[in-house]
Amino acid sequence: MSVPSGSVLIREGATEFFVPSVHSEKGPGKRVGRVFFNDQMAFNRDVTVMLLKAYPRARTALDAMASTGSRAVRIAHEARPDLSIVANDRDPEACEYIAANAEHTGSGNIEVSNDDLRCLLARRVFDYIDLDPFGTPVPFVPAVMQGLKRHGVAGITATDTAPLAGTYPKKCLRRYGAVSMRSPFGHETGLRILIGHIAREAAKEDKGLECLLSFYADHYMRAYVRVVDGGGEADRTIAGLGYIDYDRTTGERSVSRERTSPRSIGPLWLGPLHDAEVLAGMTAGENLQTMRRCAKYLDLWGQELDVPFFYDNDELASLVGTSPRRLESVLEALGASGRVSRTHFSPTGIRTDLALRDILSIYASVKER
Repeated sequence: MSVPSGSVLIREGATEFFVPSVHSEKGPGKRVGRVFFNDQMAFNRDVTVMLLKAYPRARTALDAMASTGSRAVRIAHEARPDLSIVANDRDPEACEYIAANAEHTGSGNIEVSNDDLRCLLARRVFDYIDLDPFGTPVPFVPAVMQGLKRHGVAGITATDTAPLAGTYPKKCLRRYGAVSMRSPFGHETGLRILIGHIAREAAKEDKGLECLLSFYADHYMRAYVRVVDGGGEADRTIAGLGYIDYDRTTGERSVSRERTSPRSIGPLWLGPLHDAEVLAGMTAGENLQTMRRCAKYLDLWGQELDVPFFYDNDELASLVGTSPRRLESVLEALGASGRVSRTHFSPTGIRTDLALRDILSIYASVKER
């Protein structure tokens, strides 16, 4: 076996593989080295392992921008040894890592591909495509939608969270064709803008969309979506997109299917962020690299209400003009009048189907800590 020079053998989850000795360890930051690897994305890879383990329909998979091949070998070794996987990267040096890691892990079901992703997906189709680029996925989403088989699934990461969450709205408009805005729930609207963009690209291929799982974590947003073939399905998906209006002064949010003002956030996905059946089949096995975090998020995702925005505890306290109340007490008080849950987007976030006036009235009645 030929091991790339300047590499080091590490263990992530239940899998050993080679990565460059100098690599990223946190955040998006700057690209370190020619072949990219980021330790902090272990949770991202863990979630893929959990999902594909619980989703046996896929028979073929593509790790579209595989770099070291870490995700591909973990899928092959920990989740789906029966899955036929193509690990692709256009950098020949990255392909050396992929080949070395496939051989080291004994993954005979991994094919190494040295190709431009868009050229590859013009020739071949897959049941599952994983797109985890350095930066925005926008340039590659059309090719991914074209390269998915009937009922295929795509896992797509976006690390350009600042434009999506409203810090750079002009950049978001250029890239995603959507208006973003800074808000207490900006990471949620950013994720919904990302899914809405994927949905619009899928519709160009006469494909509708279902969201199996989506989330925000660390410095990125991630969406797992399943396509459903047919012009009617595409029309249904597009009709389900919409906008969120937010008043910074009053805290009011409202959802609409049509843009009501130039500042309306969207277009974005208004459908569910998680599929209950898929979540029910996912388990945080003890061999995962971030097992405790995976278990925590599975619990949060499973209980999260299907309401297209959330409130933050500090935000509600500011609107009422009081100090923040104990979160557990607020959840209990709101739960007595309506549905309520936590959200994975923020440790102090609250989802509820109550109207804001009722939320504020109940919040004001909660006693201080």
